[in-house]
Amino acid sequence: MKKLLTASLVFATSTLLLASPTSEELAVKHCGECHLMGKITKDKLKKMKAPPYWALAKMAKLKYTSRADMVNYIVDYAQEPAEEKMLFPHETRDRFGVMPSQKAKVTEVEIRKISEYILGHTN
Repeated sequence: MKKLLTASLVFATSTLLLASPTSEELAVKHCGECHLMGKITKDKLKKMKAPPYWALAKMAKLKYTSRADMVNYIVDYAQEPAEEKMLFPHETRDRFGVMPSQKAKVTEVEIRKISEYILGHTN
Protein backbone atom coordinates (compact mmCIF):
# COMPACT_ATOMS: atom_id res chain seq x y z
CA MET A 1 0.00 0.00 0.00
CA LYS A 2 2.85 2.38 0.88
CA LYS A 3 4.50 1.73 -2.49
CA LEU A 4 1.26 2.42 -4.32
CA LEU A 5 0.72 5.66 -2.42
CA THR A 6 4.31 6.76 -3.01
CA ALA A 7 4.08 5.94 -6.72
CA SER A 8 0.80 7.84 -6.97
CA LEU A 9 2.31 10.92 -5.30
CA VAL A 10 5.37 10.84 -7.56
CA PHE A 11 3.18 10.52 -10.63
CA ALA A 12 0.85 13.34 -9.54
CA THR A 13 3.75 15.66 -8.71
CA SER A 14 5.55 15.02 -11.98
CA THR A 15 2.31 15.49 -13.92
CA LEU A 16 1.74 18.87 -12.24
CA LEU A 17 5.30 19.95 -12.92
CA LEU A 18 5.03 18.98 -16.57
CA ALA A 19 1.65 20.68 -16.89
CA SER A 20 2.72 23.98 -15.31
CA PRO A 21 3.56 26.64 -17.87
CA THR A 22 7.13 27.80 -18.38
CA SER A 23 8.19 31.35 -17.56
CA GLU A 24 8.25 32.13 -21.27
CA GLU A 25 4.71 30.79 -21.75
CA LEU A 26 3.49 32.86 -18.81
CA ALA A 27 5.19 35.97 -20.18
CA VAL A 28 3.74 35.57 -23.66
CA LYS A 29 0.28 34.71 -22.33
CA HIS A 30 -0.03 37.49 -19.77
CA CYS A 31 2.27 40.21 -21.13
CA GLY A 32 2.85 39.51 -24.79
CA GLU A 33 -0.03 41.38 -26.33
CA CYS A 34 0.85 44.70 -24.72
CA HIS A 35 4.64 44.36 -24.29
CA LEU A 36 5.56 42.81 -27.66
CA MET A 37 6.49 39.31 -26.57
CA GLY A 38 6.47 36.27 -28.78
CA LYS A 39 6.33 36.73 -32.53
CA ILE A 40 6.33 40.43 -33.45
CA THR A 41 4.07 41.26 -36.36
CA LYS A 42 3.14 44.50 -38.11
CA ASP A 43 -0.31 44.21 -36.53
CA LYS A 44 1.20 43.90 -33.05
CA LEU A 45 3.38 46.95 -33.67
CA LYS A 46 0.36 48.99 -34.79
CA LYS A 47 -1.62 47.94 -31.72
CA MET A 48 1.25 48.30 -29.23
CA LYS A 49 -0.26 49.27 -25.85
CA ALA A 50 2.85 49.53 -23.71
CA PRO A 51 6.62 49.76 -23.93
CA PRO A 52 8.18 46.49 -25.15
CA TYR A 53 9.34 44.06 -22.49
CA TRP A 54 13.03 44.63 -23.28
CA ALA A 55 12.61 48.38 -22.65
CA LEU A 56 10.99 47.66 -19.29
CA ALA A 57 13.85 45.34 -18.37
CA LYS A 58 16.40 47.96 -19.45
CA MET A 59 14.77 50.66 -17.31
CA ALA A 60 14.62 48.35 -14.28
CA LYS A 61 18.31 47.49 -14.75
CA LEU A 62 19.22 51.18 -14.95
CA LYS A 63 17.27 52.03 -11.78
CA TYR A 64 18.15 49.06 -9.55
CA THR A 65 21.44 47.29 -8.91
CA SER A 66 20.19 44.00 -7.48
CA ARG A 67 18.13 41.45 -9.36
CA ALA A 68 15.85 41.09 -6.33
CA ASP A 69 15.08 44.82 -6.39
CA MET A 70 14.33 44.66 -10.12
CA VAL A 71 11.94 41.73 -9.65
CA ASN A 72 10.30 43.36 -6.63
CA TYR A 73 9.77 46.57 -8.61
CA ILE A 74 8.11 44.73 -11.50
CA VAL A 75 5.90 42.72 -9.14
CA ASP A 76 4.89 45.84 -7.22
CA TYR A 77 4.18 47.86 -10.36
CA ALA A 78 2.21 45.05 -12.03
CA GLN A 79 0.02 44.64 -8.95
CA GLU A 80 -0.26 48.29 -7.88
CA PRO A 81 0.64 50.50 -10.85
CA ALA A 82 0.87 54.25 -10.38
CA GLU A 83 2.26 57.10 -12.45
CA GLU A 84 4.82 58.00 -9.79
CA LYS A 85 6.23 54.46 -9.95
CA MET A 86 6.83 54.54 -13.71
CA LEU A 87 10.46 54.40 -14.80
CA PHE A 88 9.85 55.83 -18.28
CA PRO A 89 10.06 59.48 -19.37
CA HIS A 90 6.94 61.63 -19.65
CA GLU A 91 6.65 61.03 -23.41
CA THR A 92 6.24 57.32 -22.81
CA ARG A 93 3.75 57.98 -20.01
CA ASP A 94 1.78 60.29 -22.30
CA ARG A 95 1.69 57.71 -25.09
CA PHE A 96 0.74 54.64 -23.07
CA GLY A 97 -0.63 55.88 -19.76
CA VAL A 98 -0.51 53.82 -16.57
CA MET A 99 -0.76 50.07 -16.90
CA PRO A 100 -3.92 48.51 -15.47
CA SER A 101 -3.39 46.40 -12.36
CA GLN A 102 -2.72 42.74 -13.05
CA LYS A 103 -3.44 41.69 -9.46
CA ALA A 104 -6.67 39.85 -10.32
CA LYS A 105 -5.26 38.31 -13.52
CA VAL A 106 -1.77 37.08 -12.62
CA THR A 107 -0.50 35.71 -9.32
CA GLU A 108 2.52 37.17 -7.57
CA VAL A 109 4.41 33.92 -8.15
CA GLU A 110 3.65 34.13 -11.88
CA ILE A 111 4.72 37.79 -12.03
CA ARG A 112 7.99 36.86 -10.32
CA LYS A 113 8.60 34.11 -12.89
CA ILE A 114 7.77 36.50 -15.73
CA SER A 115 10.08 39.14 -14.24
CA GLU A 116 12.97 36.71 -14.02
CA TYR A 117 12.31 35.66 -17.60
CA ILE A 118 12.28 39.16 -19.08
CA LEU A 119 15.30 40.27 -17.05
CA GLY A 120 17.18 37.17 -18.17
CA HIS A 121 16.35 37.66 -21.85
CA THR A 122 17.56 41.22 -22.26
CA ASN A 123 20.96 42.89 -22.15
